[in-house]
Amino acid sequence: MREPPDLRGLIGDDVPPEELERLRRADALLRAVPAPPHEVPHSLTASVERLPTERRGWTRRRISLALASAAALGALAFGLGRWTDSEGFDARLSVPLEATENARDAAAVIRVGERDDATGNWQLELEVSGLPKLRPGGYYALWLAKDGEYAGTCGTFSVGDGETIVRMNVSYRLRDYDAWVITARTGGEDSPWLLTAKI
Repeated sequence: MREPPDLRGLIGDDVPPEELERLRRADALLRAVPAPPHEVPHSLTASVERLPTERRGWTRRRISLALASAAALGALAFGLGRWTDSEGFDARLSVPLEATENARDAAAVIRVGERDDATGNWQLELEVSGLPKLRPGGYYALWLAKDGEYAGTCGTFSVGDGETIVRMNVSYRLRDYDAWVITARTGGEDSPWLLTAKI
Protein backbone atom coordinates (compact mmCIF):
# COMPACT_ATOMS: atom_id res chain seq x y z
CA MET A 1 0.00 0.00 0.00
CA ARG A 2 1.28 3.42 -0.97
CA GLU A 3 2.11 5.96 1.67
CA PRO A 4 -0.64 8.61 1.82
CA PRO A 5 0.40 12.05 0.63
CA ASP A 6 0.93 14.80 3.11
CA LEU A 7 -2.49 16.49 3.40
CA ARG A 8 -0.88 19.82 4.22
CA GLY A 9 0.62 19.79 0.74
CA LEU A 10 -2.80 19.17 -0.80
CA ILE A 11 -4.98 21.61 1.17
CA GLY A 12 -2.53 24.27 2.35
CA ASP A 13 -1.50 25.65 5.72
CA ASP A 14 -4.63 27.63 6.54
CA VAL A 15 -6.71 24.62 7.76
CA PRO A 16 -7.19 24.38 11.55
CA PRO A 17 -5.54 21.34 13.24
CA GLU A 18 -8.87 19.68 14.20
CA GLU A 19 -10.12 19.93 10.60
CA LEU A 20 -6.85 18.47 9.35
CA GLU A 21 -7.20 15.54 11.77
CA ARG A 22 -10.77 14.90 10.56
CA LEU A 23 -9.58 14.86 6.95
CA ARG A 24 -6.77 12.42 7.83
CA ARG A 25 -9.28 9.99 9.42
CA ALA A 26 -11.56 10.22 6.37
CA ASP A 27 -8.61 9.59 4.06
CA ALA A 28 -7.54 6.56 6.11
CA LEU A 29 -11.08 5.10 5.97
CA LEU A 30 -11.28 5.54 2.20
CA ARG A 31 -7.89 3.86 1.74
CA ALA A 32 -9.00 0.91 3.92
CA VAL A 33 -11.79 -0.06 1.46
CA PRO A 34 -10.70 -3.06 -0.61
CA ALA A 35 -10.37 -2.68 -4.34
CA PRO A 36 -13.21 -4.00 -6.53
CA PRO A 37 -12.80 -7.52 -7.91
CA HIS A 38 -11.17 -7.89 -11.30
CA GLU A 39 -14.04 -10.07 -12.48
CA VAL A 40 -17.77 -9.80 -11.85
CA PRO A 41 -18.97 -12.89 -9.94
CA HIS A 42 -20.91 -15.38 -12.07
CA SER A 43 -23.87 -15.36 -9.63
CA LEU A 44 -24.31 -11.62 -10.11
CA THR A 45 -24.11 -11.92 -13.90
CA ALA A 46 -26.71 -14.73 -13.90
CA SER A 47 -29.06 -12.70 -11.68
CA VAL A 48 -28.88 -9.70 -13.99
CA GLU A 49 -29.49 -11.85 -17.06
CA ARG A 50 -32.69 -13.22 -15.51
CA LEU A 51 -34.20 -9.71 -15.16
CA PRO A 52 -36.84 -9.00 -17.84
CA THR A 53 -35.62 -6.55 -20.43
CA GLU A 54 -39.09 -5.62 -21.72
CA ARG A 55 -41.60 -3.70 -19.66
CA ARG A 56 -45.15 -4.74 -20.12
CA GLY A 57 -47.24 -1.87 -21.38
CA TRP A 58 -50.94 -1.31 -21.16
CA THR A 59 -52.48 -4.47 -22.52
CA ARG A 60 -56.10 -4.58 -23.65
CA ARG A 61 -56.98 -6.48 -20.53
CA ARG A 62 -55.40 -3.86 -18.25
CA ILE A 63 -57.10 -1.03 -20.14
CA SER A 64 -60.46 -2.81 -19.89
CA LEU A 65 -60.00 -3.36 -16.15
CA ALA A 66 -59.05 0.30 -15.64
CA LEU A 67 -62.09 1.52 -17.58
CA ALA A 68 -64.41 -0.87 -15.74
CA SER A 69 -63.01 0.30 -12.38
CA ALA A 70 -63.45 3.95 -13.35
CA ALA A 71 -67.04 3.32 -14.47
CA ALA A 72 -67.84 1.49 -11.22
CA LEU A 73 -66.37 4.32 -9.13
CA GLY A 74 -68.31 6.89 -11.17
CA ALA A 75 -71.57 5.00 -10.68
CA LEU A 76 -70.89 4.68 -6.95
CA ALA A 77 -70.14 8.41 -6.63
CA PHE A 78 -73.29 9.28 -8.58
CA GLY A 79 -75.42 6.97 -6.44
CA LEU A 80 -73.99 8.35 -3.20
CA GLY A 81 -74.54 11.89 -4.42
CA ARG A 82 -78.17 11.20 -5.30
CA TRP A 83 -78.75 9.40 -1.99
CA THR A 84 -77.23 12.17 0.12
CA ASP A 85 -78.86 14.92 -1.98
CA SER A 86 -82.38 13.65 -1.23
CA GLU A 87 -81.53 12.82 2.37
CA GLY A 88 -83.14 15.12 4.88
CA PHE A 89 -85.98 16.27 2.58
CA ASP A 90 -89.36 14.84 3.51
CA ALA A 91 -91.88 15.65 0.76
CA ARG A 92 -95.52 16.01 1.75
CA LEU A 93 -96.60 16.55 -1.84
CA SER A 94 -95.09 16.10 -5.31
CA VAL A 95 -96.35 18.23 -8.19
CA PRO A 96 -95.27 17.32 -11.75
CA LEU A 97 -95.05 20.31 -14.10
CA GLU A 98 -96.16 20.06 -17.71
CA ALA A 99 -93.98 21.39 -20.51
CA THR A 100 -95.53 24.08 -22.71
CA GLU A 101 -94.91 24.53 -26.45
CA ASN A 102 -91.93 26.69 -25.49
CA ALA A 103 -90.03 23.81 -23.79
CA ARG A 104 -91.29 20.54 -25.24
CA ASP A 105 -88.28 18.47 -24.07
CA ALA A 106 -88.33 19.77 -20.50
CA ALA A 107 -89.70 18.02 -17.42
CA ALA A 108 -89.90 19.08 -13.80
CA VAL A 109 -91.38 18.12 -10.46
CA ILE A 110 -91.78 20.26 -7.34
CA ARG A 111 -91.68 18.52 -3.99
CA VAL A 112 -93.31 20.48 -1.21
CA GLY A 113 -91.88 19.71 2.20
CA GLU A 114 -92.89 20.65 5.70
CA ARG A 115 -93.92 24.17 6.69
CA ASP A 116 -91.81 25.70 9.42
CA ASP A 117 -94.30 26.92 12.03
CA ALA A 118 -91.80 29.40 13.49
CA THR A 119 -91.07 31.19 10.19
CA GLY A 120 -93.99 30.18 7.99
CA ASN A 121 -91.61 29.06 5.24
CA TRP A 122 -92.38 26.08 3.02
CA GLN A 123 -89.47 23.90 1.96
CA LEU A 124 -89.39 23.20 -1.78
CA GLU A 125 -87.26 20.89 -3.88
CA LEU A 126 -87.35 21.45 -7.63
CA GLU A 127 -86.05 18.73 -9.95
CA VAL A 128 -85.81 19.80 -13.58
CA SER A 129 -84.33 18.36 -16.78
CA GLY A 130 -84.38 19.13 -20.50
CA LEU A 131 -83.91 22.89 -20.17
CA PRO A 132 -80.95 24.28 -22.14
CA LYS A 133 -78.08 26.14 -20.52
CA LEU A 134 -78.60 29.88 -20.89
CA ARG A 135 -76.11 32.49 -22.03
CA PRO A 136 -74.08 34.23 -19.30
CA GLY A 137 -76.35 36.47 -17.26
CA GLY A 138 -79.45 34.40 -18.02
CA TYR A 139 -81.31 32.32 -15.43
CA TYR A 140 -84.49 30.37 -14.83
CA ALA A 141 -87.11 31.33 -12.24
CA LEU A 142 -89.80 29.42 -10.37
CA TRP A 143 -92.94 31.52 -9.85
CA LEU A 144 -96.29 31.31 -8.17
CA ALA A 145 -99.02 32.67 -10.44
CA LYS A 146 -102.62 33.82 -9.96
CA ASP A 147 -105.16 34.30 -12.73
CA GLY A 148 -102.47 33.91 -15.42
CA GLU A 149 -100.18 36.59 -13.94
CA TYR A 150 -96.89 36.38 -12.06
CA ALA A 151 -97.68 36.79 -8.38
CA GLY A 152 -94.63 35.72 -6.36
CA THR A 153 -91.14 34.47 -7.13
CA CYS A 154 -89.86 31.36 -5.37
CA GLY A 155 -86.25 31.62 -6.54
CA THR A 156 -83.90 31.49 -9.49
CA PHE A 157 -81.60 28.75 -10.73
CA SER A 158 -79.27 27.66 -13.52
CA VAL A 159 -79.13 24.25 -15.14
CA GLY A 160 -76.33 21.93 -16.16
CA ASP A 161 -76.26 18.86 -18.33
CA GLY A 162 -78.86 16.27 -17.37
CA GLU A 163 -80.86 16.75 -14.20
CA THR A 164 -80.75 19.75 -11.85
CA ILE A 165 -82.06 19.71 -8.27
CA VAL A 166 -82.61 23.00 -6.43
CA ARG A 167 -83.87 23.57 -2.88
CA MET A 168 -85.80 26.70 -2.02
CA ASN A 169 -87.87 28.20 0.81
CA VAL A 170 -90.97 30.31 0.26
CA SER A 171 -93.05 32.17 2.80
CA TYR A 172 -96.22 32.51 0.72
CA ARG A 173 -99.52 30.89 1.61
CA LEU A 174 -99.72 28.45 -1.28
CA ARG A 175 -103.52 28.40 -1.29
CA ASP A 176 -103.49 32.07 -2.37
CA TYR A 177 -102.14 31.06 -5.81
CA ASP A 178 -103.38 28.81 -8.60
CA ALA A 179 -100.26 27.76 -10.57
CA TRP A 180 -96.55 27.01 -10.45
CA VAL A 181 -94.61 28.47 -13.40
CA ILE A 182 -91.03 28.19 -14.66
CA THR A 183 -89.69 30.91 -16.98
CA ALA A 184 -86.31 31.97 -18.32
CA ARG A 185 -84.91 35.49 -18.07
CA THR A 186 -82.45 36.52 -20.75
CA GLY A 187 -81.59 40.00 -21.96
CA GLY A 188 -83.75 41.66 -19.31
CA GLU A 189 -87.00 39.99 -20.40
CA ASP A 190 -88.94 37.00 -19.14
CA SER A 191 -89.66 34.22 -21.60
CA PRO A 192 -93.13 32.82 -22.15
CA TRP A 193 -94.03 30.16 -19.60
CA LEU A 194 -91.91 27.03 -20.08
CA LEU A 195 -93.41 24.61 -17.56
CA THR A 196 -96.52 24.93 -15.43
CA ALA A 197 -98.75 23.04 -12.99
CA LYS A 198 -101.86 23.81 -11.02
CA ILE A 199 -101.58 24.18 -7.29
